Amino acid sequence: MCLPLKPVLSRDRRGLPNFIDEPTAGLDPNERIRFRNLISELAEDRLVLLSTHIVSDIEYIANEIWLMKDGKIMHQGTSEEVINSMPEKVWECYVEKNKVSDFVNKYKISNMKSEANGVMLRIISLEKPFVNAKCAEPSLEDVFLYYFGEKAGVEDVEI
Repeated sequence: MCLPLKPVLSRDRRGLPNFIDEPTAGLDPNERIRFRNLISELAEDRLVLLSTHIVSDIEYIANEIWLMKDGKIMHQGTSEEVINSMPEKVWECYVEKNKVSDFVNKYKISNMKSEANGVMLRIISLEKPFVNAKCAEPSLEDVFLYYFGEKAGVEDVEI
């Protein structure tokens, strides 16, 4: 059943929070932006609880983030506070193409970018993963992967 979102959320909820689950999943970029703006507008005078796995929606909408796993709050704060909870856990390093699978099997990889002679990896790790790795500024996506991600497990990726 599809309902217009604004009339449903605009009703008097007697002070109860509005809960929205995955509101932008499956929408094209224009509709995602429209819904994000609508949710932000609605949140000006009421509490809106947003459950989503789309990290960019969280970055644009949320004033406060609660990271929950198995019903327990893992971390809570503003985007900046949540991101700053991960100092020296995000690394970038350039590796040869034939070494990528070693890193994929050992670490959480938040990004791989194929370049002319190798691959630039963004790695989530408590320790420096490689002698040439440089500490990088974490993103909210890195935080999500740190708390909830498994190792990338992309054994058959062709670079």
